[in-house]
Amino acid sequence: MEEILQKAKELGMMIAESGEFEMLKIAEERQLADPEAQKLMMEYATKRDELTNKASSPDISKEEFEEIRNQMQSEFEKLCENENIKAYLDANSAFSNMINQVNSIIGYFVKGGDEGGCSGNCSSCGGCH
Repeated sequence: MEEILQKAKELGMMIAESGEFEMLKIAEERQLADPEAQKLMMEYATKRDELTNKASSPDISKEEFEEIRNQMQSEFEKLCENENIKAYLDANSAFSNMINQVNSIIGYFVKGGDEGGCSGNCSSCGGCH
């Protein structure tokens, strides 16, 4: 057990020293230091909460739900117009992809299977082989 914990610690340190994590930290600092980005994030959170409340109504029609979904997409696109928010989202995505790949490899050796196989979920994919 001690050796496993030591290897986990080593892996954690390697992840903390990775380029993906470094880029994420830098992007997060820039996004947090940008007053316009913070304003956009607060507005987005408020709008998201408002639309989520509307979408959870038991008597919502399919058309109303689709309109809410379109409004959410529009609000998200506004966020991405800010270069610091976009850089943060891109860095977060790259870091998440790396973590998903690590988890996939660990899962392969714990459960067995093909770590290179396609799960059908492209969000965790590092690219087709």
